[in-house]
Parts: sequence; structure tokens; C-alpha cells
Amino acid sequence: MNLLSSRQLLLLCIIFTNSAYSDENLNSGYAKLLALSLTDDISASQLNSDGFNYEKYSLPYEFKNLYVKDDYSFSMQLKGNYLKVKSSLVNVDSVGSLRARWDIFSISAAPKVTYQINERFSVENELEFGYANMSNKSSFHGSQQMREILRDEGLLDWDLNSFHVTPKVGLKNTNKLDNNDEINIYGHLAYMFANGFKNEKQLNVNSSTGTWSIGGEYVMTDLIHLNGRNFSLVLSNDIGGFYGNNYRELSFGFINNTSLALETPMNIYGSKVKVQAGIGYLSSDNAHGIALTLGIR
Repeated sequence: MNLLSSRQLLLLCIIFTNSAYSDENLNSGYAKLLALSLTDDISASQLNSDGFNYEKYSLPYEFKNLYVKDDYSFSMQLKGNYLKVKSSLVNVDSVGSLRARWDIFSISAAPKVTYQINERFSVENELEFGYANMSNKSSFHGSQQMREILRDEGLLDWDLNSFHVTPKVGLKNTNKLDNNDEINIYGHLAYMFANGFKNEKQLNVNSSTGTWSIGGEYVMTDLIHLNGRNFSLVLSNDIGGFYGNNYRELSFGFINNTSLALETPMNIYGSKVKVQAGIGYLSSDNAHGIALTLGIR
């Protein structure tokens, strides 16, 4: 296919073409998009990178300390995610233009066991199970012949379903200050195994990819009092990305998120939870954007 006139279309072909191309590239590209939609390690709420726009929405709910014995505690997190990826308009010589788009919906459940080493350090072991559906909603305006070529190459009109299993390990350091504020430092390492099923056009995602993150936060406990409710101010900075072969395959290798959030305790159906909402700035060597956060734990 020698009608390519832009780096973006070349990138699309490398990552999202059919079995005529390298299975390694095919699986790796899909796996990284799926991992991006599922992971908490990499922020992409509103991200622009190398002609691509990423929009990610995630709503987690954590059942914390469901079972506690000695220095061990068991928790469970449920999460729903939506990721939309769009490219800018790509001209294919004089025969038409392509705007790539993929939508990914996913749900997951993650049991977690935390071991408290001492009053400051704890180790988190998590195993996430989930399902994801990726839809190719790319549009092409131009000749019918080129449309058929792009469809045959896997750049138009398909759906991809997959299950995933992701083991994850983390280390957290918690420091309580005399004024009841907190300084927390943490890091995570995860590896996602994905397996596709009932997919069209012989597309598959039997692959795996790794993610990592490290960060810290300063929690100003009960800093704001409003209408009888206490709000804590959370200042944080996190950096996360992919690791392994082709870790920059999505045009960025890591994302830094500097954020500001408010957190308040609430009672929901008799259970005490903390609700957090905030905003952050995303950046890397060739990407930037904004992160909007909402979490319940």
C-alpha cells in the first residue's frame, strides 16, 4: 500500500492492521490501547499526543478493608471505563481522507490484599479481572476502492472483544504529621494478559503489556469547613507509563500528572466512604492534556 502520505496513517497501519502485518505489532498495539483504558497508572482524561486525541473516563468504587486479620487486609475495587481515541484528519494522497477513531468500554473487578509491614510501609497485591470491547468507528471520505483497501487492512469497521487478567504489586509509604496532615509515597508495577474472543476480520489481542507508576501526595486534612462538612485538600504528582518492547508505540512512553483535589467523607447506605474530585495537568515529552478525577473509596 503505497498511498500513505502521513506519519499518522503509517502509525495506524503498524498498530491496527490485519494478519498480513506482524502479529507482534498487531497484538502489542491493541494491548497498549486496552491497558491504557483499564489502568490507573497512566492518566489520559483529556490528552493530545502526536496528532491523536485521547479521552478517558473512569469511575472506580473501592470496598476497603472488607476483611482484616493481623497485618493483612482484604479490599475489592469495581471499575467502569470508557476510552475514546481519535486522530486528526489524514489525507491519503488525492483519493480521500481518513479520521481514525476507536471506542473502548471496559469493566473490571480487582481483589486486593494489603500487608502492613509497619506503621509506615505496606505492600499491596492485586489481581484484576475484566472484559473490554473495542469498536473501530473510523470514517473515510473518498474513493470506494480505497475504502475497501482500508477495510481489508483492518483500519475500518470492526469490533474486538477481550478478557484480561492483570496482576499488580505496589509499595506505599504513609507519614502522619503532627498536625494530622499526611505525606504518601507510592509505586506500582502491573502486567496485563489479554485474550480476544468472537472477533471479526481475524483480529485478535492475545498479547500482554506492562505498566508502571510512581508518585506522591500531600493531604491537608480537614483544611476546609463548609456547611458542616470537612474537606481535605490533596496535592499530588504521579508519573506512569508502559514498559517492555515498543513501550512508546502509542507515541508516548509515559505521562506525568500534577493534580489538585478535594476529598470529603460521606455515608452511603450506612457505609463510610471518601469521595474525591479534582483536576490535573498532564504532560510528557510530546503529549499534554487535562485530567478530571472522581473517585469513591
